[in-house]
Amino acid sequence: MDITFYGQGKVAERCREVLGRLGVGGGMDLLVSVHWPLKFTQLELSKYRLGAVNLHNSYLPWNKGAHACTWAIVDQTPHGATMHWMDEGIDTGPILHQELLDVLDTDTADSLYQKTADLEVKVFEVGMKMLLAGDYAKHQQHEMGTLHKKKDFDRLVRALTTSDCKVIREA
Repeated sequence: MDITFYGQGKVAERCREVLGRLGVGGGMDLLVSVHWPLKFTQLELSKYRLGAVNLHNSYLPWNKGAHACTWAIVDQTPHGATMHWMDEGIDTGPILHQELLDVLDTDTADSLYQKTADLEVKVFEVGMKMLLAGDYAKHQQHEMGTLHKKKDFDRLVRALTTSDCKVIREA
């Protein structure tokens, strides 16, 4: 199978290594997106014979969009990693493979992100092995879930940046 890979950051680098171990080459069968910050157009998505998949750091349908780890803590929603088929929406396409991850009371957005990164690479490898074996599973996202945009996070940070909001933790 030939793929076109779009990715940036440490998780994307680790996913590229997975592709190398699996012997996947470049081409036009499948578009693979890992932490890519831009939305693809329907025209771009339609160029690939098998379609396009994205690796997202949440347990879809919850926490679509930006800062999924932060919102899993704030909204107390299920969390994990998902490899899903891309459509014209933001993280709304059918699910190929996903796994849950426990959010601990002691987790911060940063610690949860670090744990999620390891799970993402695992979900990516399982998903790519499924695709290479001809398993193009498409499980619809039946629940509404949640969607947060970058501006939602900026608004949250602004709300927590005040002299009235002091958090004191005892060791």
